[in-house]
Formats: sequence, C-alpha cells, structure tokens
Amino acid sequence: VNLIADVLEYEVKCNDAALERAGGLPLRVTVFHGHKPPNISVRAFLDRIRIFGGCSACCFVLGIRYVERLQNSDAAYHINSFNMHRLLLAGIMVAAKFVDDFYFSNNYWSKVGGLPNDELNALEIEFLFLMRFELHTTRSDYDEFVSGLRRRHERNNERNNEHNIEHNALQHHQRTTPTHAPTHARGHLGLSSSASSSTLQSLVNVS
Repeated sequence: VNLIADVLEYEVKCNDAALERAGGLPLRVTVFHGHKPPNISVRAFLDRIRIFGGCSACCFVLGIRYVERLQNSDAAYHINSFNMHRLLLAGIMVAAKFVDDFYFSNNYWSKVGGLPNDELNALEIEFLFLMRFELHTTRSDYDEFVSGLRRRHERNNERNNEHNIEHNALQHHQRTTPTHAPTHARGHLGLSSSASSSTLQSLVNVS
C-alpha cells in the first residue's frame, strides 16, 4: 500500500499542477468528480481502506490497474484531487468482489469511503460499464504491472532526492550570500527567501 500511495501521490500532484495551469478545474466532469477535493490525502484514504476494507493486498494492485486502464482510454479519468477518492474506492471494491472469497456489502464500503450507499452503487455500475466488465488479469500482466509500479516508485524517489539536493543548495546559498552590497555600491542586493486513519464511525466527507 505504501508503494502504491507513493506512486499515486506523485501522479495526483502532477495532475493537480496541470489543472492549476488550466484554470484550477477539470475540463470535463465525470460522476467520479467531487465538487471540491476532500479533506483526506491519498495515503490516508488507502490506509483507511486497508484497515477497514478487509480486502487482500492484490485488490489494491488490481484496483489501481483498473483505474489506469480508464485513464489510458479517456483523459477525463486522469486522477487528481477531485476524482481520486471515488475512482480508487470503486476500483478497489470491484477488485475485492472479483478476486476475494469474502467481501463486505456496498453499504459497508460506503461507510469506509464516506459516501452515501446509493452513490456508491451508481459508481460501481458506471465503473463496470466503463471497464466493459473485463476484470480478469493474467498472472504475467499482474506481475508486470507490479514491476512497473516499483520502477515508477524508484524514479519518484530519484526526483525527490534531486529536488532535496537543489533545495538544500539554494538554502546554503541564501545563508552564505550577503543581503546587502558594500556601502560604496549604488543601492543594495536583496535575496528573499520564502520562508491519519480515522475510526469507522467517523466518516470521510468526499463531496
């Protein structure tokens, strides 16, 4: 789950930045988009599903794979802060029903995800039709997808390390560069520096 959360957090961050450049709102709204981003992060939401969902680990992998299939077919399903929670919830729940011997009812899942049961039922139907009810994944495809997640995770770590190095270098430069020029200079130089899983009874608002 941590690996998946790292990959998705980076993807959401990139897609949110693209949204900001385009005006801050999705160009096309689907049933999976909320009116505003919910007050829970991707990692915290996945942790909530892990703790309360009762599904096997492979359901997270399959659920994300289903969502990425939608993304590849239609850019409107690229995950961002407006749609990620509904897409992830629907994908993981559908995966649990498909591969697990035991799974909870939609009513229970609605409490886990913080959505009305009627809405989750509608999301499930929409998700299945978008997937054309093609949920089977071969073992080789599953293993290849997991390997791809690991490679993306490693690339994201490399990018973060490079960013941290650049950030530390900039901070060092700001600390060691005088904020004022010598008195004989005209004017002066100035460097400005800019300076959890909840319980099942406490539902998440993803409206």
